[in-house]
Amino acid sequence: MCRGRVPYFCDVWRSQQDGVQQSGPKSFQETPVAAAAAAAAGDSSPRPSLELSLDQFVFSLPVLTIGSYSQYPDLHQGAESIQVLEFQKDGVASWWTVAEYQGKLDRSWKMDSLTLCARFKIFFLHSRGTFFMLGDSVDNLHFQLKGELWLDRVRPVIAHRWQFQVIKDRLRAYRWYHICFTYDHLKHLYNTYIDGELVYELTYNVGRPVYGDYAVLGQSDDVYKSFSGNLSQVNVWDYVLSGETIAAMAACETDPQGNYVSWEGRWKLSNLTVYQVPLQSFCQKTTDSVYFWFPRTPKALAFYLCEALGTHLPLPTTMDEVHDYFHLSDQAWPDEPTSWRDNLWTSITDAQDEGAWITHYDNELAPTPVWKDGEPNGIFFENCAMIEPIGVADIDCLTNRRCVVCEFPKLQIFSFLGTCELELRNVYFTAYQEELGGLIFKGYGEYHIRKQGEEWLWVNVVKNKTLARLDVNAPHGMPMGRRVWHLETTVCSQTEGARTLVLTPCPYNSYTCDDATCIPLEYRCDLKYDCLDRSDESNCDIINKAEDYKNDLPPRLSDEKYALSLPVIVKMGIESVTVYTTQMTMHLSYEIQMTWFDNRLTFLNLKTNNSLNKVPFTSMMELWSPTVGFINTEGHQHTTVDVETSLYLQRLQPPSERDRSSPGEVELFPGEENPLTISRKYSTTFVCDFNLVLYPFDEQYCDMHLRMISASKSYLRFEEEATSAVYGGSELLLEYQLKQPEILYDVGQEYSEMRVRIPLQRRAGYAILNIYTPSLILLVISYVSLFFRPHIFEVRVMTTLTSLLVMATLFTQVSASLPKTSYFKMVDVWLLFCIVMSFLIIIFHAIIDNSLGDAIPGLAPSSFPAPVQVLPLSPGSSSSTKNYQSHARINSFTRRLINISRLSLMVLVFLFNLIYWSYIFG
Repeated sequence: MCRGRVPYFCDVWRSQQDGVQQSGPKSFQETPVAAAAAAAAGDSSPRPSLELSLDQFVFSLPVLTIGSYSQYPDLHQGAESIQVLEFQKDGVASWWTVAEYQGKLDRSWKMDSLTLCARFKIFFLHSRGTFFMLGDSVDNLHFQLKGELWLDRVRPVIAHRWQFQVIKDRLRAYRWYHICFTYDHLKHLYNTYIDGELVYELTYNVGRPVYGDYAVLGQSDDVYKSFSGNLSQVNVWDYVLSGETIAAMAACETDPQGNYVSWEGRWKLSNLTVYQVPLQSFCQKTTDSVYFWFPRTPKALAFYLCEALGTHLPLPTTMDEVHDYFHLSDQAWPDEPTSWRDNLWTSITDAQDEGAWITHYDNELAPTPVWKDGEPNGIFFENCAMIEPIGVADIDCLTNRRCVVCEFPKLQIFSFLGTCELELRNVYFTAYQEELGGLIFKGYGEYHIRKQGEEWLWVNVVKNKTLARLDVNAPHGMPMGRRVWHLETTVCSQTEGARTLVLTPCPYNSYTCDDATCIPLEYRCDLKYDCLDRSDESNCDIINKAEDYKNDLPPRLSDEKYALSLPVIVKMGIESVTVYTTQMTMHLSYEIQMTWFDNRLTFLNLKTNNSLNKVPFTSMMELWSPTVGFINTEGHQHTTVDVETSLYLQRLQPPSERDRSSPGEVELFPGEENPLTISRKYSTTFVCDFNLVLYPFDEQYCDMHLRMISASKSYLRFEEEATSAVYGGSELLLEYQLKQPEILYDVGQEYSEMRVRIPLQRRAGYAILNIYTPSLILLVISYVSLFFRPHIFEVRVMTTLTSLLVMATLFTQVSASLPKTSYFKMVDVWLLFCIVMSFLIIIFHAIIDNSLGDAIPGLAPSSFPAPVQVLPLSPGSSSSTKNYQSHARINSFTRRLINISRLSLMVLVFLFNLIYWSYIFG
């Protein structure tokens, strides 16, 4: 019955059946792993080495079949039922659990396009699960077509082309899945369907056809790539099935058979269990719950158990539910005495507020339970509740011990975190109860967590080796939650000794509290307690440094565009500005934010709200941060890191991975993708260089001269594109109107430098009201004195002198309020002009006065008017008025002088103003 393609293997098998070990060109010494696997399977017969070549293994399966079924069963036995093959139910890797296809396989039948479909249920995973393999022994091409499974990815192998395909939803154990791989050689397109849904597409040119002369189920070239679970409906077509056809197959609507490999064909089985199920059973969602039962326990342990297993204590609201629990206990443990299950703990308590019954796990008001007649009646003496066969009753929390039942809609999946295992099969566990009050956690791989005597052990069942023991002081003596384990051997890179590990029922996006209860991951370290044991706000460090990290060296990023220097983004928010013109300084209150990347750091569990990613002060002082010097200040001032400084981490990219060595759900964010931002408020006085020539109609600017002093520009530089400065205060100051700052960079220096330039537009209203308007009025008064009667010299001169003195005083005051400059300011020019004009008016008054008493050549003395006589006036004396007017007459020469002075001064004022204001606003 040996197929004869590799006779040597058949000879070895026959020799083993006779108890004789034969020699040959290959050694068949049994390895320790194989021996352990055989022992775990209860098989003591000798086996060949696990290092057999693939052709030796595949074509030399034993002639004898194991089991009570036929050697070549027809798997299709009626349209209403489908055959299922069960591989390695105990999870122990073995060469001898396999099915070989006995249908016709023609090597000349070459497939360019193809479809591989199967329905599977995983029990355990070794390094991977190979559910199908097609190979050719003549050309020694053993991986012509393969289907491989992990938990987070799958892989179709087509003509020795290996292409991983990541799936979004991870596979779970003990659940039926339907999978199809398709390859279209015309489009070079891979498609992967899970449960009828397209989950992955890939374009790749295989470039060669697929063919073979053997096909097997459940095995590959390595025993640790074999399959553990149920298989059914494995078919191969030499063309691409449509998405609609695949969806119908996944939904149990049709059961087409492959034209290349058919599930209805004949298969040679070894060490398998075969059973039949209706086709629709694959797609039926089970509603059967799973129950774990525990004998009498105190309240604290009862409240912990179900929560730590991923569910809650029951709370029946109808008598039917009450009867169901006691009926189930009778069925599950018929041989146990009824005394241990006469009543059960519930999840409610009114210890906080008498009469307000709440669920203990979330402190929310509970639904009204089906109270027993007369209950609750314990007032504040009885603050817990139990389920009796006739209803719910309140009882004392502290002194009672009651039984516990935990109900699950399906088998609970656990994760064992902190072990630094890289493969998910060694992280995922399923909880079982094989005895009353007992628990065992079976891993998807080769690990179990079980209780031996009074001690919890983490063991490798394949190698029969204890890896760790639970600390004897573990809370409640149970492994669920964050616990201290004592490693007895090196696991990954972890040495022997105490180590904190977490056995958690929480899903991937949750955080496990120390008591194994779950909260959303973003609730951890969010500055408020969410776990009942308040463990979510402990161990909130968010930075992990490299071992060679030095905080006196700036980071150097590996990316080529950053190879020369590290860019530092500076964002400045100016809150207030005070300008001291006389001192030529500017005082600012502002906040500086500096942002940079540090690829030497890894960040932990960053929140989308960056305000929650604040680095503690002690950690901040251990990190490198850029230092910026303020150049145009008095003294050596620069940015500082102290208690007033805040350092935040920004989450720009999603996490790259999970930290598998951490005893918790720690997501890692690389520092080269997520920056640090340090901020601090400053109050600094900067020295300005004002040009006051156009005062008070000038436009000034004052610079904040910044220099990166941590290192030269070969290492650090200001990032020009993202750096910004914004003024957020009032634009109107006492003297100036501010505009938004500008940023200028100086690239010619050894250090990277920039200037934050603040434009200042002087508000001239003050000067106009207090300088120009008074001086102009005084100038007009002086000029108007030219229109006084020439004979009242004292009045004219006194008026002009008074205006001159006031303008001189004004000039002195204005000069005192401005910086002393070696150049004239426009206000000085204006006031000097006004003073000069007043001086000229006085000169004109003197000339005019002198012209009144001098003889003019060519005129007779009698032509001069007689001296003016001042006579007393009476209201009714008109003759006196006429006499006064006659004496007040002036000669023509004096009148010409007066007109010349008036006109010349007016022209001079006009020309000055034309030139003055043209220069200012021109």
